[in-house]
Amino acid sequence: MMQTLEATLDESGHIHFAEPVKISGMRRVLVTLLDASNESGASAPPRSITARGAMKGMLSSVDEFITNKTAEIELEEK
Repeated sequence: MMQTLEATLDESGHIHFAEPVKISGMRRVLVTLLDASNESGASAPPRSITARGAMKGMLSSVDEFITNKTAEIELEEK
């Protein structure tokens, strides 16, 4: 089962999880480094953006998906 966990990475390379984590055995992980401005717990976008629609499976990054999905929503609202 895949699971997303919030954590911080210190200057020594140590990961500090936001809440206790229990795992059994060694696990493979993917780490995404966020911009420093996101560390303050910036609020979520005002509108929920989902992976449904014309962009699903066609984009190489989450940032690209969000940019294009936001533009798609704005066009729908006009």
